[in-house]
Amino acid sequence: MARLPRIVIPNQPLHIMHRGNNRQHIFNTEEDMLKIKDDIAHGLKKSGCSLHAYVIMTNHLHLLITPESKEQLAIFMQAMANRYVRYFNALHKRTGTLWEGRFKSCLVDSDSYLFSLHKYIEMNPVMANMVANAAEYPWSSYAQNALGETDSLITEHCLYAQLSDIPELRQARYKEILDQLNIDQQRSRIVKATLAGEAYGSDAFHHKISKLVNRVTKLASHGGDRKSENYKNQAG
Repeated sequence: MARLPRIVIPNQPLHIMHRGNNRQHIFNTEEDMLKIKDDIAHGLKKSGCSLHAYVIMTNHLHLLITPESKEQLAIFMQAMANRYVRYFNALHKRTGTLWEGRFKSCLVDSDSYLFSLHKYIEMNPVMANMVANAAEYPWSSYAQNALGETDSLITEHCLYAQLSDIPELRQARYKEILDQLNIDQQRSRIVKATLAGEAYGSDAFHHKISKLVNRVTKLASHGGDRKSENYKNQAG
């Protein structure tokens, strides 16, 4: 699948997926999970990026993040990923690469699809049959966004903050939105956009972003993806 140059617009959210090389498990223990959370915190502080949602799986992670610039996004990813590689290699007495090439990303139409991405990310453990509901999984942003448990990694997106001025009502409204939101038809679009580096949003959003970056924001269809079975779980 051809890949567009990465599209980053200042202060516009991106969905990021970063996977272990050859899909190997790179987050095996509670210590590993705590370490990558610490590395995410380090990267956020160093770059000034804002994280709105995340999930850490066994062999990959998902982030919904807003960078101030393309350069700041690069600073965040390098700071986070490189620190974890040093930790993992030292722990397992190994050398070499850990991550599967460059991270995957798509620009997100926050006005129309922000909460679709929230649900896609935080429901990953449920979709993977690791837990029965998102509240049971401790390594995601669901506990803060839906249950009010403080997570220092999270900065509320303005659309989330606008759900209510009262934190308890904001969390209840968020949970209600996720419970009611059906993203079954969106999952394949999210996966495709993330793997190909497209923008993910409405036609109006694609038109707006394509004018800003002076290039297409969505790859043309060529009669179906012959590798669909290989790709369908890539970003999930």
